[in-house]
Amino acid sequence: MKTEDSSFIVDFQSSDNMIFPVETLLVNKAIKIAYLNASQTYNYPLGVTLRLVDSEEGQSINKQFKKINKPTNVLAFIGDLEKERTLGVNPPFLGDIIVCLPIVEKEAKVLNIEVSSHFLHMVIHGFLHLLGYDHNTDKEEIEMIQLENLVLTELGIENSA
Repeated sequence: MKTEDSSFIVDFQSSDNMIFPVETLLVNKAIKIAYLNASQTYNYPLGVTLRLVDSEEGQSINKQFKKINKPTNVLAFIGDLEKERTLGVNPPFLGDIIVCLPIVEKEAKVLNIEVSSHFLHMVIHGFLHLLGYDHNTDKEEIEMIQLENLVLTELGIENSA
């Protein structure tokens, strides 16, 4: 169910008190736009954890969960909404988005765009993964890119792809 008043709680976390490169209100807006345009929705409020990490933590998480011994720009870990609802967690959390800021900064420099623009793109990308979007096939990748571009355009953000 899509409604304009769908509410999200974003739990902003960071390692070593790192500073987010964009205002939290803009992150919330990006997530809401992505959600309102996604094919997968829920008829109750949701939470999402957004964690900003350094290269060391990013590498550790990627190694532990993806078996890749280097940091990456964004990781998404889907939660268990139904289990959380059964346990009385309100709102239940859709999952976790982990963004490695040093990688995003390096990629933004190579792409010649603002770090804030690339950061928002990675948050949107991670959020879409939490909603079940993927890029394992050309069709899936096109659908995901189109939705990312729609959100970025609506925010007035330059595309980093």
